[in-house]
Amino acid sequence: MSLNREQAAFLQQVAELIRKAPEYGLILTAGELYRTPEQQALHIKNGRSKTMNSRHLDRLAVDLNFFETGPDHSLKLVYDGDGVRRLGAFWESLDPANRWGGNWSSFKDTPHFERGRSPGSPSPQSMAGILPPPAAGGRGNKLLMDTVGTKCRNLTHDVKSIQKLVNLNINRLSPLAPLKCDGIIGQKTIGAVLAFQKKVLAMAEPDGTVRPGDKTLLELCSALPGGFNEIVLGILYLNAADETVNSFITAIEETMAKYDINTPLRQAHFLAQIGHESGELRFREELASGAAYENRRDLGNTEPGDGTRYKGRGLIQLTGRANYAEYARTCGFKRDIEADPGQVATDDGLCVDVAGWYWDRKGLNALADRDDLETVTRRINGGLNGLDDRRRLLLRAKTLLPA
Repeated sequence: MSLNREQAAFLQQVAELIRKAPEYGLILTAGELYRTPEQQALHIKNGRSKTMNSRHLDRLAVDLNFFETGPDHSLKLVYDGDGVRRLGAFWESLDPANRWGGNWSSFKDTPHFERGRSPGSPSPQSMAGILPPPAAGGRGNKLLMDTVGTKCRNLTHDVKSIQKLVNLNINRLSPLAPLKCDGIIGQKTIGAVLAFQKKVLAMAEPDGTVRPGDKTLLELCSALPGGFNEIVLGILYLNAADETVNSFITAIEETMAKYDINTPLRQAHFLAQIGHESGELRFREELASGAAYENRRDLGNTEPGDGTRYKGRGLIQLTGRANYAEYARTCGFKRDIEADPGQVATDDGLCVDVAGWYWDRKGLNALADRDDLETVTRRINGGLNGLDDRRRLLLRAKTLLPA
């Protein structure tokens, strides 16, 4: 892809980012897009940057200012918070090459959104004819989008997947210590892959590289557990903290059993959708106050304060008094959910169960059986927002779940 086309694709996604911000309670103003080499050198001199390899030089990075509306309708400049973090997660969901400065480990730069590929490198979509075809079979064979190793593209999600898989095989690499799963390529990660290739695969010429569907990837994936559990969920949802995965795993298993989400294909579609809708288990309720739902009779909000009281909650959001009442009546839990709607967000079981309840009411098992991602998405979202991220999660779930 040429630099001009890369810049055009970047700006289109920036436009999606700007349109998304109000959903998270944010108003954006422009900061900085293009930086000349002289300006970048000045940033380094002043301690505002440490590298001449800034994506601003290629017009592939933008800095934005975040504002929230106060009670008096004034705008307050913010640098962090749920809305900002959710916007960063949305940016990274648009393309595996996108990076948000708020997730950097060396320093935090929350206003910064960039496209991480080097200029001229092909997009993930255009790599189909360049990468070697994945192996025909084997669990996990489609886990990577691109190659991981020295002088490779090393997409963050790909590197983090390999780090988690290496740690899953760490008993085969004693006395090697587990890797930090940060998605950053380095000598420890490459050294661990080299050690795996030498010790486990007995390769005559190990290269420390893992390619989509190759022997190294398939052998790393051979350590995956025989069923669905917190290990599989953690590799599926790379952005979820380990403690969050451990908290939710039982509720997800019980919900899938309850609503007959009982085949690998049904489970893959369900996990892809709740993963996208919740930012990979990071968000239990919508960040907006819910005031926009006030007096929405189509949602059953007929009393003052109903909009805020019955805002969206759950991994697929339950919204409106009428839906809370219907869920309370039919879900089988002996709780007064209509009187205490907040528990849908705070209770792990309810948080997941509302997603299964919605899935069942919309007849989504039948659509999952047809592998119809677009129609499933429309039934949940009303449109096709976030389709690329839902597709990414679906592909990961399909290759991780035991057939």
